[in-house]
Amino acid sequence: MRLALPLTLALATAATAQTCEIDIAAVEARIAELEPSYGLVLSDIGCDAPTNPAHILMCNATGTRHEDLWRMGRLDDLAWVYALENATGQEVDQTNPPRDDDFLASRDACTDAACLCDALIRHTNASLGGTSPYP
Repeated sequence: MRLALPLTLALATAATAQTCEIDIAAVEARIAELEPSYGLVLSDIGCDAPTNPAHILMCNATGTRHEDLWRMGRLDDLAWVYALENATGQEVDQTNPPRDDDFLASRDACTDAACLCDALIRHTNASLGGTSPYP
């Protein structure tokens, strides 16, 4: 019986663990700051029938303990449009914003969560600079 409790606690901890070692509350706070201005921006990833491994990982993350990947993607989408508008001084069509093809290629080449975390953090940091929730 003594072994069952530590095992149960270990499994419960693993079940609530995040995929990326990030401050998800800080990510959510930054999303909340950007969404009022950029709420029409949607992901370029369609989750109806994803075939790309990176897209599958992202889509499967919604509603699971790995949801931080999807939320990181949401922040990155908002951050990219924010950066574009700040760099050009012009509003973009939020329903069809230009995409960063180099980033999409590197993100879509990922086959595991660690690669996705790294790609999303790097791109969001480049977009938001010092206001990014990532170190």
